[in-house]
Amino acid sequence: MTSAGPPAPPALPAYLRRPAAVAVGLATVVFALLGSRYAGESGYGRIDGHTENLVDSVTSAHVWILPRLSELGSPPLVVFAAFALCGLCLALGRRRLAVVAIVGPGLTGVATTFLKPAIGRTMEFGGFAYPSGHTGGATSIALVAALLLVSLVRPGRITGIALVVTIALVVGGTIGTAMVATGAHYPTDTVGGFCAAVAFVLGAALLLEFVAARWHARRA
Repeated sequence: MTSAGPPAPPALPAYLRRPAAVAVGLATVVFALLGSRYAGESGYGRIDGHTENLVDSVTSAHVWILPRLSELGSPPLVVFAAFALCGLCLALGRRRLAVVAIVGPGLTGVATTFLKPAIGRTMEFGGFAYPSGHTGGATSIALVAALLLVSLVRPGRITGIALVVTIALVVGGTIGTAMVATGAHYPTDTVGGFCAAVAFVLGAALLLEFVAARWHARRA
């Protein structure tokens, strides 16, 4: 029998794995339902109309900052942030999370890019809409950052779950709101982008933990 040595810090603490699996399942279902509902359509849905009116009423006094906020989910910034987080994770000894920092946002970006023409929902002025790549990209980075924070701070179960959920919702919601307020997306597009990020980032972390557990079991 060979010594397996101390395992690397996990990408997901044990107490986060079941909630993460539930979140991945729910996000996948919501993404699929919205995608099938709006596939091949153009224009507002009923939910979009009511939600956009609410967004406009809330953001009307802050129109000047919305385009700048929406840029935070742009592909160049997301790629830069992913590699920066990867480097930070490696420097802090979080090798598994460093992999998630690249794979999670990367898969989110690929999926939101290639699923747009496959689903075929378009804006009224043209251009594919569902899912929102900017919302997905920003949310994916926020999730990785939240997992890194939890790994470093090591809070209790409830606090850890609350931190991940809050950071993802605040960042994803802010960028999604900016995308809607600037007319770049319908509200349901941003929900789709958010769900894609949840599915791919947390899914990548869960898969990595499963593979790592199998590998350590074999070495032991």
